[in-house]
Amino acid sequence: MTHDSKAGASAMDRRQFIKISALAGGGLLVASGFDTPAPLAAVAPATGLATGLAPVADFAPNVFVSIAPSGAVTLIAPNSEMGQGIKTSLPMIIAEELDVKWEQVTVVQGDLNPAYGRQFSVGSGSTVANYTAMRRAGAAARAVLVEAAALEWNVKASECTTANGVVSHAASNRTATYGALATKAAQLPAPANVTLKDPSTFTLLGTRITGVDNRKIVKGAPLFGIDVTLPGMLYATYTKCPVFGGEVVSANLDDVKAKPGVRDAFVLNGIAGLPSGVAVVADSTWNAFSATKALKVQWNEGSQVAQSSSEMAEQAVALAKANAPASLPSGARAVEAVYHYPFLAHATLEPQNCTAWLKDGVMEMWTPTQIPSSGQGLVRKGLGLSAKDVKVHITRLGGGLGRRGSNEFSIEAAAIAQKFAGTPIKLTWTREQDFAHDNYRSNGWHFFSAGLDSNGAVVALHDAYIKMLGGPGDMAATGFPFNAIPGSQVRSGKLRGGIPTGYWRAPGDNGNVWATQSFMDELAHAAGKEPLAFTLDLLATVPASPRFDANKMMAVLKLATEKAKWGQKRPRGEGQGFAVCFANNAYVAIVADVAVSKAGELKIKKLTAAVDAGTIVNLSGAEAQVQGSMLDGISAAWFQKVTIERGAAAQTNFNKYPMLRMNHAPPVVDVHFIPSSAPPTGLGEPALPPAAPAVCNAIFAATGKRIRTLPITDDTLKWT
Repeated sequence: MTHDSKAGASAMDRRQFIKISALAGGGLLVASGFDTPAPLAAVAPATGLATGLAPVADFAPNVFVSIAPSGAVTLIAPNSEMGQGIKTSLPMIIAEELDVKWEQVTVVQGDLNPAYGRQFSVGSGSTVANYTAMRRAGAAARAVLVEAAALEWNVKASECTTANGVVSHAASNRTATYGALATKAAQLPAPANVTLKDPSTFTLLGTRITGVDNRKIVKGAPLFGIDVTLPGMLYATYTKCPVFGGEVVSANLDDVKAKPGVRDAFVLNGIAGLPSGVAVVADSTWNAFSATKALKVQWNEGSQVAQSSSEMAEQAVALAKANAPASLPSGARAVEAVYHYPFLAHATLEPQNCTAWLKDGVMEMWTPTQIPSSGQGLVRKGLGLSAKDVKVHITRLGGGLGRRGSNEFSIEAAAIAQKFAGTPIKLTWTREQDFAHDNYRSNGWHFFSAGLDSNGAVVALHDAYIKMLGGPGDMAATGFPFNAIPGSQVRSGKLRGGIPTGYWRAPGDNGNVWATQSFMDELAHAAGKEPLAFTLDLLATVPASPRFDANKMMAVLKLATEKAKWGQKRPRGEGQGFAVCFANNAYVAIVADVAVSKAGELKIKKLTAAVDAGTIVNLSGAEAQVQGSMLDGISAAWFQKVTIERGAAAQTNFNKYPMLRMNHAPPVVDVHFIPSSAPPTGLGEPALPPAAPAVCNAIFAATGKRIRTLPITDDTLKWT
């Protein structure tokens, strides 16, 4: 077998090592030290979530592969699984290089351990960060198994081949299973070099593999944080001020303690990383929730009580004037528009929760978290514990979307458990608490101005961009379409206030791509040009860059429009729109087909996506990610918003924050991947941002109505 020239047979330094050892009772263990891959350096700063993670120098090896004498293969999935399929795809990478049948493989979720490297599931970075290290682990195991067979048969290792968990020597017609060779292989030194497969020889990667937890999910098996049950467990809620930053003054604790099943009610204040609030501990979640309804708290609401969405809109206009870009070139025809998107909640299906158990000085925790080390760090700092005294078990997440990159629920559960030393405490947020204390996707405004010359060419593109101070999603005039237009400018202003914002799926792109791609469609029509030709012409002018490949973007746009049969004549009330996005090093183009009745009823008939995301690990999972991203994107754009009134969220349950339902979902969601042997890019997020502008541009094509404010339901789509 040949190796990938980029990541293949090379000597390993101290950060790129393999350790071989024996399984108790015989067998083979393979541990892999993580390198510092270049893609990881690109992921971590972009997400901003690498803070507090263990430095590379602290890494120690841990087991990723174990092969028993029976031939059973166990692979570790180190990163959090939240529906993105990483618990399946990362072990697939190992299995590909190992050359085993997938049916032989058992996948086990790893707990938090610096030995596994950076155990984060954020920024579509899990596969990117782990791809090479996982391949090396599998290839190293394969290498020592081959060497063991070669020694046993007194032949050259280069004459042996592997397939389906078996080593073969064709010349002597001998074979041996991995199980039979495992114990002998464990006695061999780890290889100084590993030879990786050429991607053209892959037999597992790129195929369809069912998620390893699918059967358990369908059967209702306990997988999620909210499913954790421990002996003698008590159940807790934690109530915080509806106004962000407010603190407890007093509460009717005695009344609450008298409610059925309640074991205690108390105020928590002054713990680092823990907002002021009231804990209620009971013998069941139902009793904890019921008692909390009787809780009456006098709050010091603080200065945030004066903040509202309407006040922010006034701030945005003032900031846009103060941050206005330079004037358009002389003689250019001005095209101007203002686009606005609201705060969004994460609204994960599983509310935030954590189970904590302080026993013998060790805080043991079971938590659905995207960044387990962050939760561990909060608990260490807040409660004054050492790293070895905070043990984190990673459960499956019932949705993350960036919300579980924050870990307030971990310190809340741990602080309550500290007062109940020896007794496990399961903290569960109510749905109302989950909405009211989210780290929201920031709202934002784009004040666009563009200049067209007499031929309809774009000679200037300016954007005064306003968003919440402190949240992700800043923009610069370096991405498309700004990089195609000389002299483009983006000037940002930040809203004052303390509304908590955080990472929401595709955090730097979700709202910004909707605004810019909608305005580009608007600009094409203002120039009197067909939108597809207009966009392809702009892409053709983008300067060459190692960061952005305009040819790849043109390729996905051409493929998506071809598959969607772009340009066919449609009756009034029906239309097509498209949008493109470059995010997490992936290129995505989406075409939406919509119909809008005269009464204004919107139907999305079809979504067509084309994606270049490098090597596809699990085709089934990849398709699901793209489809889910698109549906998530149109759900948010169509229905959802969070407004702030008196410093608090006005929407605190699904009755005021509707989600996409089956009757709204497009009956056809078509996904196409550009074949590639390049390393995988991010895939969990890039298909979300272009879905909304594709739909909005299609609405314009159908009705002539331009959507400049989200959600779409706030606009009247009626036409005559």
